Amino acid sequence: MKNIDHLSLDGRSLYMLRQIYELRSVTETARLLGVTQSSVSHSLDRLRGLLGDPLFIKVGRSMVPTERVEAMMDGIDQVLQGIEDLYSQSDFNPAQSKDRFSIICNDFEHDLLVPEIFKRLIQEAPNSSLRTHQRHVTQTSSQCNGLVDLELCPYPPQDAADLVISKICTDHQITYYDASVRDAPDTLEQFLEADHAILCLGHDEDTHIDRYLKARGLSRKVSYLGPNFSAAATLVRGSNMLATAPSRMANSIFRDFAWVKTPVPLDPIDFYMVWHVRNRHSPRHKWFRDLVKSVARTLPADLQSPSQ
Repeated sequence: MKNIDHLSLDGRSLYMLRQIYELRSVTETARLLGVTQSSVSHSLDRLRGLLGDPLFIKVGRSMVPTERVEAMMDGIDQVLQGIEDLYSQSDFNPAQSKDRFSIICNDFEHDLLVPEIFKRLIQEAPNSSLRTHQRHVTQTSSQCNGLVDLELCPYPPQDAADLVISKICTDHQITYYDASVRDAPDTLEQFLEADHAILCLGHDEDTHIDRYLKARGLSRKVSYLGPNFSAAATLVRGSNMLATAPSRMANSIFRDFAWVKTPVPLDPIDFYMVWHVRNRHSPRHKWFRDLVKSVARTLPADLQSPSQ
């Protein structure tokens, strides 16, 4: 076997090799890397000489990898990840950062946390920016495909070994109503007689309340199923309908509504921050996570009894 100067295998060349493997094209790799095709071809020829293998065979318009390249891919991925980890160990200075940070969430998490997160972000990293995305129940994990830094959610992903899940706050549900239209639903009977607006994120329309009632031979009338709490609040306003939602919404989405304790026993709702494990040691990402945790710690207490 030919002796190889291992130090001649630099990260840039290995990354190029990985792209040729993925794209099966020298031309597309050059376009992706922003260099000339001849530059990629020259680097590929250099690797062929170093490794003593053709690496790719041109078949038609496609570059087909050799068995040597197939065997190398896992090792190349590990080396590239190690290089990325070394780079991410560098210090992060928020005052000098021009980064865009990103969060995916629904309207409750947005209204509860994002305004203060943005305020703190601009104070500490004045040249940075923040983008938020609406969470859709059918979409795949945005952390896995690198679209966002963090997800804020009440139901963390299941079977996600590559995600880190951290609880940031807890709330409980209360029942909101428009006091200018109707009286408070003080009893279970009044609760069941009313029309209800609920949040429905997926195909399952049964909530914890409906399952509790069904187990006791009871039911309620659900007249509206909305994609978010803001939509439910819009429908309830000016009507005799009820909406059961987290208590801290009394300070945001349901600020114009009166509320009562829900006459059905409900477990507390935990809210989580979720991120990809690859960002665990990133100083930039850790700084942003700490900022979000700090904001969550300063949240006002959830409501325990109706205001007089």
